[in-house]
Order: sequence, then C-alpha cells, then structure tokens
Amino acid sequence: MILIYAFPNQWGTNISRRTLLELQKIIKGSDFKFQLIRSYPKEFFRKYIQGNQYNLIIGLGDCPSEKIRIETQAKNAYNDKSIYPFSPILLDLSLPALDNFDSQFFVISSNMGTYNCNWMAYSIELNINQKRLNTKQIFLHLPKKSNASFLANQINNLLLLNNLI
Repeated sequence: MILIYAFPNQWGTNISRRTLLELQKIIKGSDFKFQLIRSYPKEFFRKYIQGNQYNLIIGLGDCPSEKIRIETQAKNAYNDKSIYPFSPILLDLSLPALDNFDSQFFVISSNMGTYNCNWMAYSIELNINQKRLNTKQIFLHLPKKSNASFLANQINNLLLLNNLI
C-alpha cells in the first residue's frame, strides 16, 4: 500500500493539493491511498499513519523554489519547540533508492523547514524507526508557481523510473 498525502491551504488552491488531485488521475490502482491533511498534522498522523502499514509514504508540500525538492532530513522542531523531547535532533528520511531523477526538474534538499511539512516527515520517520518498519518515505516540496499537471507527471516519472510503482 502506498499513501500519498498533501497539505492544502484554506482555499484549496495551493500547488500540493492540486498536484495530489492530478496524481489521482494518473496513478490508478487499489494499492494507492490519496489523502489531504484537513486538520492539524497530529490528527492526520493518528488517523492515517499510526497503526497502519505502508510500503511507501509520499508527502507533498509547497515551497518557494524553482525545482521539486526531494527532502532528505527532518528536524525535531516545530516552530521554536521540540516535536518530541529527548528524540534525535535530525532524522534522515528512509528514502527508497532514487537513482533516476531528472536534475532539470528535481533537486536534493535537506531543508525541510520547521512547520507542518517537517512535523509530519519527522513524526513519520520516528514512527518508522521506533517500530522498525520497512516503510520508505519520500517528501517532495513543490514549486508554488508551477503547473500541477506538469508536476504530477514529473512525480509519476520519478516513481516509475525508480520502480516504486
């Protein structure tokens, strides 16, 4: 089972939400679950991550970038506070092998920020590590000013070229 989630804004107009909707048109099959985070990330985590078993979890968020950022680390920080006291400061994401990606459209990044995207990625990774799951995680920060259909096709290509779907 593969979970793909996105952070919408209050108007539902942001790029991660629109890209998730486009991915639903491209990627078919009962092995996929597409979810919008409609509330605080902690509620989403409890409902869709904790206690569930996925092979791959893909998160989508917005960022002011020119390329799709493949994030490699999450930080134990939410704004100015620790997410989980006494947990590691940084966690490397359990990325699957992503040997094939087009550097014209993708860039590797380790700057997740300290807000909702980071909270979710850190919590997922901590859960994977603590439960010793075989789950892999990809978090993609999407350029705010891009076309959702184009981004969905690039993400689909990334997944296909790396034999993830």
